[in-house]
Amino acid sequence: YRNDMVITLTGENAFGLKAELDGLVSAFVADHGDLALERIDGEEAELSRIGEALTSLPFLAERKMVLLRRPSASKQFLEQAEQLLGNVPETTEVIIVEPKLDKRLGYYKFLKKATDFREFKGLDEHGLAQWLTQQAKERGGSISSNDARYLAERVGLSQQLLGNELEKLLLYNPKITHETIDELTEATPQSTIFQLLEAAFAGNARKAMRLYDE
Repeated sequence: YRNDMVITLTGENAFGLKAELDGLVSAFVADHGDLALERIDGEEAELSRIGEALTSLPFLAERKMVLLRRPSASKQFLEQAEQLLGNVPETTEVIIVEPKLDKRLGYYKFLKKATDFREFKGLDEHGLAQWLTQQAKERGGSISSNDARYLAERVGLSQQLLGNELEKLLLYNPKITHETIDELTEATPQSTIFQLLEAAFAGNARKAMRLYDE
């Protein structure tokens, strides 16, 4: 079976996942109110508590939403997930947030087949540069595409870390430049011999020399 009222959000792109989650929750609360939203931490809650939330009918509302974070932390939930999610009434919307999922598990395969499965993959260097320029603009600042790529190369491909560094740079000067990046951030060596060879064979001398220096 497949239940599109059960949505699974997963992936390494934490910002993309959070934006999707915030949008879903905000839209639901706008229609049905805060009391119709139930948040459960799967790492803390007992299985009985999770089961009650998933299967009980809404109270003082036409519909309810259950936001279930990391239920896979419970071995008991993993064993009974198919049964529990199969008994969710039509009046209940469920959002399962699993930042990391082992694709080898039957749980992963079940969620992908039986729920509205939305995966937010981590961004590569090019995608992160685009994201940085967009974020800077939304926050009232600016950064060129070249400087955004330079920042990603210098700091690393962790979106969360890049977000923190971007915030720091914008507070210093809304117009981010190559010079302010060098001044306010520390380079995180991430090069490998394979990246060096790849840059050399591609004829990218500037990148090859930078990797060699690291």
